[in-house]
Amino acid sequence: MNKKLVLTAISAFCGIAVYGQAIGASTKGVAENNLRIASFIHNVSTKSPALMADRTLDLSDIEGSMYYNEFFSKAKIYYSDKPFKSILARYNAYTDEIEIKRDNQEVAEALLKDAKVSCEVNGNRFIYSEYHDKKGNLENGYLVEHFSGQKYKLYEKKSKAFKEGQQPKTSLHLPTPDKFVDRSEYYFAVEGETPKFFPDSKKKLSTVFDADKIGVLRTFIKKNEIDLSEKEDLKRLLMYAETVTFEGKGV
Repeated sequence: MNKKLVLTAISAFCGIAVYGQAIGASTKGVAENNLRIASFIHNVSTKSPALMADRTLDLSDIEGSMYYNEFFSKAKIYYSDKPFKSILARYNAYTDEIEIKRDNQEVAEALLKDAKVSCEVNGNRFIYSEYHDKKGNLENGYLVEHFSGQKYKLYEKKSKAFKEGQQPKTSLHLPTPDKFVDRSEYYFAVEGETPKFFPDSKKKLSTVFDADKIGVLRTFIKKNEIDLSEKEDLKRLLMYAETVTFEGKGV
């Protein structure tokens, strides 16, 4: 059966009941975590203006998905970096939520967005954190940690954007469908600071690394054909930066 939805309510797709998990900790010889449920209301008013259009849409007509993986997978919730609970989960990249299912329930819930609560699903550890976006604005959202060194950390912001389709201007053109578009940005943190957008230009490396390391790092980038938009290349670069910083190699 087709489900017609008003676009302003698209983030409530699939009947998701939005609840949070408020997790507390107590100590009795060893640390123990207690789970209590706290409901909260999901606000869709900050979503893309394209979704505020006064029309209905059949979700089956949208190209792509709100998820990178639509299936619920075995996941583990952490509280203050300590394993807390195994559960089924998936990441909704459009609403930026970790959707979970507890105790064989059919209705999904959303994990509370809290800096102390993280979730590992499909090999990715999602942490909720403040970060400075490409324009320098302070935002909050889920980041995936890909590298953690003594000085540097690398994160990825995985998201989905809704792109509204276009009707043909003439009979010679074909319409373009509504679709969800994959987006991925990388962020770095130095010595525990708030993550910042990783620059996509070698000219801006001074925003990441110490001035006296820039020369040798640029040489490394050129020699190894490092692509600043590729995750594995960024990991290699930060690993080398750690070596240069703490072992003095290449300086």
